Amino acid sequence: MVGMLRCLYVLLDRLSKGLSAVCRVALVLSLFGIVFDLGIGCILRYTIKFVPSWYEELARFLLIWLAFSGSVVAMEKGDHISLDIFGACTFRVRAFFRLSAHILLLITAVMVCWYGWRFAQGGWFGVFACMDFMHLFYGYVGVPLCFFGVGIVALRNITGNIVELLTGVDVAAA
Repeated sequence: MVGMLRCLYVLLDRLSKGLSAVCRVALVLSLFGIVFDLGIGCILRYTIKFVPSWYEELARFLLIWLAFSGSVVAMEKGDHISLDIFGACTFRVRAFFRLSAHILLLITAVMVCWYGWRFAQGGWFGVFACMDFMHLFYGYVGVPLCFFGVGIVALRNITGNIVELLTGVDVAAA
């Protein structure tokens, strides 16, 4: 059983690294898009006194993609905000509390995916206020897609925590 869980962990680890790589690309594109969009808006505002009507709204929706794709990257690397209040406990006690936290995170990710997808689907019936050629769906779909990645990473961590509880060995270090 431990062997099967280790294989599942390796599979989910590869999948989460792949999703993290895709989210890194989305993160970089979103960041450069925001910088370019707001830079052009500022230059046009102060040079020719013309401000495109869409530049601020585009930056707002790129910020959604930036924040949520960054959460997948941080979660996959283990750099998300955490609090180590169980540092003095035994390894298995810490693994149990990490398992509990990752289960709660998986439940949250599933809920955000489900309701975020329903919210994004509602975006087909609306368009950006200043870009009437683009549906709101493209701005909102970043939330469920990125939380799908968070859910995969949480599932990988749950599998690793179960192996750690059963064997007493750190899976990430092994």
